[in-house]
Amino acid sequence: MSNVSKKSETITRWKKCRDCGCRFKDSMTSFLGIFPVRISDFKTDNGQCPECRKKEQLRYEKLFFARDLHWTFESVKDYFTENPPYLDQELIVLDTSHRMNTYALVKVINPEHTKQKRIVIKGHSNGYSGMSFYRSGKNCFSPTGQVRLLPYHSKIGALIKEGKINEIQLSLEEIIILVGEVEQTTARGQASELNINPR
Repeated sequence: MSNVSKKSETITRWKKCRDCGCRFKDSMTSFLGIFPVRISDFKTDNGQCPECRKKEQLRYEKLFFARDLHWTFESVKDYFTENPPYLDQELIVLDTSHRMNTYALVKVINPEHTKQKRIVIKGHSNGYSGMSFYRSGKNCFSPTGQVRLLPYHSKIGALIKEGKINEIQLSLEEIIILVGEVEQTTARGQASELNINPR
């Protein structure tokens, strides 16, 4: 049984940033007498200064936003509210399972399934997610999973169509080259990249 009466302890050390080379003060605090990493590792690891850590975090946010083709669940829902899906419409499924970024070209087979107006597609399955999606793009079978439905993107769609199968795998760096960096916007600002067909 652990001794919960142990006091928190903080270790502070001057380090050299592995990215920019500047000196910075780093600290590590124990919780119930246990440190998150070994003290010897903390003392020998140079680490990142707060500025470089923030830059890296912003870089990853941009990469992951590009991976999602600049869509959020809210903007996808707004898009499908303003542009209701229709039969045989082409959409993109993003599957990030197994640390891969797989984009699949799919078609709508039922644009308004049930009272919730779920979108049922045909063309991609990874074995654990279903073919039905909420208007936000979340998978109905696994809403917190790694598969989501996105509006059609002309560059990604064209790349998929060049291949022999209806999907393509891309690295984060390849994606950001294809779709670029943008600030998070609403679906209205993305119309130039979409293939919007009338019903």
